[in-house]
Amino acid sequence: MLLTTVRKVGVVLAAVAGAAVLSASPASAAQQCGNLGGPEGGTLPLCKSWVWDGNDHDGRWWTDGPSSLPSQTYLQRSEDGSVKNSSFSGSYQDVTKIAFRLCDSLSGRCTSWW
Repeated sequence: MLLTTVRKVGVVLAAVAGAAVLSASPASAAQQCGNLGGPEGGTLPLCKSWVWDGNDHDGRWWTDGPSSLPSQTYLQRSEDGSVKNSSFSGSYQDVTKIAFRLCDSLSGRCTSWW
């Protein structure tokens, strides 16, 4: 009888310890959306999401509605300081810091990073 009780307590303790490890895991998702204003007018509703995997972020970005940007406006993203021309949706992995901005190919102007 004592051995059975000890086994049951051991199983319960193992289950509680396992749940505590899962709830303390570093992976937590976050999301942010905003209306980015273009350097020559118009707006782009853009969302970005990310998950911290313990040492960097994995995530994605996408438009969240219609854009009113002029046709010469394009999106750039910065992944850890490396700037890339970007599609209006996509994903990334192993990035410490990501940011987006809009640029205009006719005026050469860009907005600040978001």
